[in-house]
Amino acid sequence: MSKRATDLIGKPIVSADGGKKLGRVGDLLLDDGGQEVLGLVVRHGMFKREDVLPASAVQSLGPDAVVSRSNELIDPSEWRQRRVASEQVRGHHD
Repeated sequence: MSKRATDLIGKPIVSADGGKKLGRVGDLLLDDGGQEVLGLVVRHGMFKREDVLPASAVQSLGPDAVVSRSNELIDPSEWRQRRVASEQVRGHHD
């Protein structure tokens, strides 16, 4: 079953570990080819702060909410550092 990005944008994200609301899906992060979802941009708080939920942390995409395996979100600058490091490692193996 496939989902459209528009079906996910705005959905609440909750943690499977205790049901804590982490925020709402603000956007999707795709690989350079636009083929794979790498993560979800999570908007939360009064000032709509943005953090990243890696795709690997998504437990399920339900009809009413996205369920995360944990309540850990990644700061955008840390996310970028991890992506750069991952691409460098991949580049050395190609």
